[in-house]
Amino acid sequence: LMQHAPVGTTNAWINATRSDPHFLDPHRLIPALMRYDAKNNPPGHRANQGLRFLQHCVRNLKVSDPTVVNYLVSLLAQEEDESAMLSFLTEYGGEGGIVDLQHAMRACQTSGKQEACVNILSSLGQFEQAVDLAIELQDIELAKINADKVEGDDDLRKRLWLRIARYVIEEEKDVRRAMEFINQTDILRIEDVLPLFPDFTLIDDFKEAICASLEDYHRHIEELKRGMEEATKSSELIRKDINDLRGRFGFVESNQKCCFCRTPVLASGLFLFPCQHAFHISCQEEWMLREMLGESDRKRVMELKMAIAAGQKQGRETSDTGSLDRLQAELDDLLAADCPLCGGPAIEMISRPFPVYGDGPAA
Repeated sequence: LMQHAPVGTTNAWINATRSDPHFLDPHRLIPALMRYDAKNNPPGHRANQGLRFLQHCVRNLKVSDPTVVNYLVSLLAQEEDESAMLSFLTEYGGEGGIVDLQHAMRACQTSGKQEACVNILSSLGQFEQAVDLAIELQDIELAKINADKVEGDDDLRKRLWLRIARYVIEEEKDVRRAMEFINQTDILRIEDVLPLFPDFTLIDDFKEAICASLEDYHRHIEELKRGMEEATKSSELIRKDINDLRGRFGFVESNQKCCFCRTPVLASGLFLFPCQHAFHISCQEEWMLREMLGESDRKRVMELKMAIAAGQKQGRETSDTGSLDRLQAELDDLLAADCPLCGGPAIEMISRPFPVYGDGPAA
């Protein structure tokens, strides 16, 4: 029937599947469609009836059978008008689409559908080959579209835009058009394009771009200067706060107790925090070593204590007092950077589970 009455047969198939999408199996009709020749169409019917039926199956019946789709792609590749293939690839050839892109690539290469090949290469993530083919076709707009499809790789996108600019400058001798690329993409700057120009080029072609670039650099430098000034002011404020903290003091009541061991805090050396919580140095050290510090910090605490003890034992001269003070300051930073009851350590302890009865230290 497809050989002798292709239009009527195709109409009958389409009407039958409209009322019952499962009435016909398009896969089993492929042999009949392959024997069909569009030359057998009656006068006034130039459309390929096999292509018409398969498009109905894919678009209206949502058929995704690989054999059906591949044969439809092969028929589209044989059409003189490439727009039908491009439209189909755009609709069904993207990520998660039903088109076998490798098969589509072979079909388009065989039939010389170069623009469709560019589209397929881009869908396959082969952006360099897509841009090269678009340039080979002398379709600069198509090349730019595919260069901008690159996501997450600014280096590659920049290389592709420079490749297009090089072609426009070297082959088309159109310096002004190449300079327009700077305004068309955010990946190129004047200094990227200048090395591509011939040695003897009139500056008139890119004078405005150079001036605009210099203005951008000036604005950027001014922003950096403002940022540096703000950072300097912030550092001065921090330095002032540190100096103020050095002279800060607090009062300890005679009956105040260590928040850990609940014995009089004045009985030995102590840490007093701005929140007025006080701890024996030995209690604070024991708790920090057990609960908060990692292996490397615990090792460093031991090294600092040994170094301080050795320095004090040797009775160093006054000139070495600064060194001992630095060691003591580092030790204090490790052991008493914040209050265990209301500072950072307390917040960190919130996320820890309660110890099972008998497994943890006695309260």
